[in-house]
Amino acid sequence: MLARQILTDNGSYYYNPGIEPLTIATLGDVIAETAHKYPGRVAIRSVHEDLTITYEELLNKADSLGCALRAQGFQKGDRLGLWTHNCIGWVVGCLGAARAGLISVLVNPVYEKAELRFCINKTKLKGLMIGDTLKNRDYYGLLRTLVPELQTSKEGLLNSKEFPSLTSVINSGKQTFSGVSTLDSLVNNHKNNADITKYGKEVTPKDGSLILLTSGTTGDPKAGLDSHTGVVNNVYFSGIRNSFHEGHPIVCVQAPLFHALGAIVTLLSCLRHGATVVLPAPTYNVAANVDAICAEKCSITTGTPTMYLDMLEHVQHAGELPIKLRVALAAGAPCSPQLIRRINKQLGVQSVRALYGLSETTACVFQSLPRDSVEVVAETVGYTADHCEVKVVDGKGNNVPYGTAGELMVRGYLNMIGYWDDPAKTKQTIREDGWLHTGDKFTLSEDGYGKIVGRLKDIIIRGGENIAPKEIEDLLNTHPDVVDSQVIGVTDERLGEELCAVVRVRQGATFTPQDLTNHCKGKLARYKIPRILKIMEEFPKTVSGKIQKFKIKELIDSGKL
Repeated sequence: MLARQILTDNGSYYYNPGIEPLTIATLGDVIAETAHKYPGRVAIRSVHEDLTITYEELLNKADSLGCALRAQGFQKGDRLGLWTHNCIGWVVGCLGAARAGLISVLVNPVYEKAELRFCINKTKLKGLMIGDTLKNRDYYGLLRTLVPELQTSKEGLLNSKEFPSLTSVINSGKQTFSGVSTLDSLVNNHKNNADITKYGKEVTPKDGSLILLTSGTTGDPKAGLDSHTGVVNNVYFSGIRNSFHEGHPIVCVQAPLFHALGAIVTLLSCLRHGATVVLPAPTYNVAANVDAICAEKCSITTGTPTMYLDMLEHVQHAGELPIKLRVALAAGAPCSPQLIRRINKQLGVQSVRALYGLSETTACVFQSLPRDSVEVVAETVGYTADHCEVKVVDGKGNNVPYGTAGELMVRGYLNMIGYWDDPAKTKQTIREDGWLHTGDKFTLSEDGYGKIVGRLKDIIIRGGENIAPKEIEDLLNTHPDVVDSQVIGVTDERLGEELCAVVRVRQGATFTPQDLTNHCKGKLARYKIPRILKIMEEFPKTVSGKIQKFKIKELIDSGKL
């Protein structure tokens, strides 16, 4: 049902009252409900570990871990950091924390010493889950340089001078390290996990559930605390729009689990609805993702736009493959209309869908409806989320007319509780009346569909004209020789900023400044056509697949590109 309520002050505002009431429960409660409903169904299939775990087994392991952590001295609200790659242990850690009334902190597995130090201190981690050593990631080795006491401490009794809050380190995998408990030993030693019911009763839906660390381009990350209510309901309603509740879908996770797209939109949403989750590889690997989609007969996948570009390129070279995807969700970064159409046509996906959200809004704010056409999905980020209010405002905070660009504001159950231990930044982001600043430039239609114009901070000011890069990038991406593009503002003495198009071209193709001009002429105002062209083989990206525009700009400004 589509419904809306217009505010008395006219302009871009929409409220979706939802298809059904909000669930008042904790994450631990709803996951247990799923496990009791589908005990023998496969919950997680980890291809790279060659492990399969049913819902009943997953719940038992999570409950045993929760009891083990409580036995180590963890109390309600203590934080457990998950600093490892995609694996079953990560899932057990997240659910075990939820069942025992603890807060999971989702830590980027590629964090180096300074970043990990900041995270441990900022959130006052009591426990940290690490992973087995990979070819390019030595979790224990890095942690040992920060916490030398590990080598001489007993399991669960760490006493660190620099990190007094940190008392326990757990390995999610099979390797053994000095001072580190293994997940298996904790689970096996606490098979009598009946006390989990007692711990669960201490938690309320309003309490904190997860901490998501923002991947800011400058400065230290902010730690957004999401409530149980926020997570439980966002994963439920988002899952319905992704068709996770229809039949028994098998869902391939391409994104890392520390990211909201991997953890909330995909993993927890699947577990809420009883779907089977497939983890193809410990870290992002397009070949492994495609192989898993085929071998495990996945019917749904989620990923960032960059991941789908990689998949399209891989499939093009691999030839015909038995890909039978019913749904493909593109989220995590702005997606060009051209890419949505390519996913639909070249991968043969029955239904391509889009989603827009933030760590600060648990996850989903806008999302495609199952019945939306390819054109609607290509041109918008979807329809307003259930039980969510959105509005678009100008610089003075006044609602702009429908279809006019301004800053998107969000209000509802989905907004974070706040930034952990940072009331000043929380106050800057969430107003006293509950409206949250997204920092994103948007347009809103009268029927509740949103369209992202770009980040407010990405706006390029050329000779006094405000220019949104995304409009130009979307056009460049329609050129047959362009794989992907980024438009950057570079310093110009006369105009302040000049437009520079940085593009990836198809193998063997050429793309000249004249090709660029010819493609844009008559489709963009002349002042929006980039005067500078740079070619790159690959764009710098975060581990979650977001393109790091600031690094491209640094390369240009330094003369290295």
